Amino acid sequence: MRRIVLAVSTLVAMVGLALVPVSSSATAHACTNTNELWFRAGDGTTLVGHRFGGKKPGARTTVVFAHMSVGDLCQWVPFARNLAAKGYFAFPFDLRGHGFSKGSENHRRSPADVVAAVRAVRALGAKKIIVVGASLGGIAAVMAAPKIQPPVTGVVAVSAPAAIAGELDALSAAGRLRVPTLYVAAEDDQNPPYDFAADAKTLFDATGTLEKRLEVVPGALHGTFLVMGSKPVRSHLLEFLRNPAAAVP
Repeated sequence: MRRIVLAVSTLVAMVGLALVPVSSSATAHACTNTNELWFRAGDGTTLVGHRFGGKKPGARTTVVFAHMSVGDLCQWVPFARNLAAKGYFAFPFDLRGHGFSKGSENHRRSPADVVAAVRAVRALGAKKIIVVGASLGGIAAVMAAPKIQPPVTGVVAVSAPAAIAGELDALSAAGRLRVPTLYVAAEDDQNPPYDFAADAKTLFDATGTLEKRLEVVPGALHGTFLVMGSKPVRSHLLEFLRNPAAAVP
């Protein structure tokens, strides 16, 4: 996983759950510091996310965003704001040990954190939920989705590794996916031992549902940098978010 961290750092240079009542002044993300929602993971760790599109989702599609291994929810904020302007309820959150979420960084627990974030927005009334993750957040999303009941509406994994040695392995979980799933990666996004385009194909092949789609685009951008740096990728994501079942074969 250290190699993923180094790759992302280079790209930076280039370009049963209880909600926790905490004052919004308790956080100071560089990207936003209002409308936070504090909640607890299954093991009691306190996590925080930011709501774009108001306090509650109502009947709108809710998009839960999981970030990369270096950084926090701010990585998703530009896209989350864009979605809110289009009528979605967007909820990027900090994985444990990142940003203002509590606990120590623990990649093994990242799928559980995604599960907790979905439960948090369900507690607000969300019905149609799509989970989107980048890099670490992508493998976490794939591994979390089969554990979530009732099922989420769809899953998007951007630049997700199929496995992080000694920490996470998504192949078995991908085989249990039964919801529309979109994999996106850049064809030259490689950082040995990781080849993210090849991993996207591996995850796609392993995914149990027939409602799945693989998009490998030109370039070498990674994770949220790929989303913000590629208009075709944003178009693929928006198409999927509008109607996941219609966006896959």
